[in-house]
Amino acid sequence: MVAIGQMIKEKRVAAGMSQKKLGVACGVSDSEIMKIENGKRKTPNWDILCKIAKVLKFHPFEILLAAGYITEEDINYTNRLHGIVSLTESELSDVQQYIDFTLSKERSDKISKEDA
Repeated sequence: MVAIGQMIKEKRVAAGMSQKKLGVACGVSDSEIMKIENGKRKTPNWDILCKIAKVLKFHPFEILLAAGYITEEDINYTNRLHGIVSLTESELSDVQQYIDFTLSKERSDKISKEDA
């Protein structure tokens, strides 16, 4: 596995960004970016890592995995949802609609409680 700092540096350079420009885009100092890239920041803040991923246009899971915050098993939903791999596209769509409904209901219940 590539060290987190080296990974960020490679993606930053490929994007044509300086440490300062990346720092400004992420809302952190260029010295913080330098510390992460040089490995001096042993446990970079996960929120900063997610901001870096967003600015450099790659999935936050990739950077969180490289930093050790998550494992492959954490991002492999098939390990947690037994039988999902055997569902058809239509059935997966139904599952997604149910998830969306559940999330919507939770938000609605939260708003109702706040209004009470």
